[in-house]
Amino acid sequence: MTFMRFAIPIAVGVLLASPQSFGQTKAQDEAREQTVQLSQVPQAARDAAQKALGTAPTEAKLVSGTNPQEYELEGKDNSGKEVSVHVRADGTVVKTEKE
Repeated sequence: MTFMRFAIPIAVGVLLASPQSFGQTKAQDEAREQTVQLSQVPQAARDAAQKALGTAPTEAKLVSGTNPQEYELEGKDNSGKEVSVHVRADGTVVKTEKE
């Protein structure tokens, strides 16, 4: 019974916590990005991005404050929607996004 007395308030507190406590907002993510030339992105990252996106990337951004370094590469899918992928210099895909 004592466990329940503490578990419920803790669970409610977790559910009511702001989204910022669990991650950054899209605006904060975009503020950390700096546009760079595709040629400045390592080849392994460009190749992984093209495979993940299903199309050649058309834009590249350097995501500051990431370790190891991440790049966001963007393109458009077959239906014309913007898609992006975060990749590391070695070609590791970190996450994909669709607008």
